[in-house]
Amino acid sequence: MTKSLIKTYEVIKGADVLFPSAQEALGKCPRCGNDVIENKKGFCCLNKTCGFALWKENKFFTAKKKKLTKTIAVELLKNGKAKLSGCYSEKTGKTYDAVVLLEDSGGKYVNFTLEFASKKE
Repeated sequence: MTKSLIKTYEVIKGADVLFPSAQEALGKCPRCGNDVIENKKGFCCLNKTCGFALWKENKFFTAKKKKLTKTIAVELLKNGKAKLSGCYSEKTGKTYDAVVLLEDSGGKYVNFTLEFASKKE
């Protein structure tokens, strides 16, 4: 039976999806240090038990009418923060610029906060 299987072996189509090691690592997971890769819904740690993920349709970003892009995800993973311009304010209806900070306490969800530049007089 083994000889028969070896002789008829074919590469599985879509195997690169099954084995994500061929996918580009965007950065290191702040929780466990494994690689973070992009998938259809977000930017996730390769270690499935870790649970770290930055979701593309994150409510924090969508409330500000912004998308969590690959560029922003790479900055957050590398520096823990990323500049955002043109964020929408639900209270005033105006836009503003800020720095978004990645705050991960290792819980179920990743949190974000905003930091504003102080005005120089």
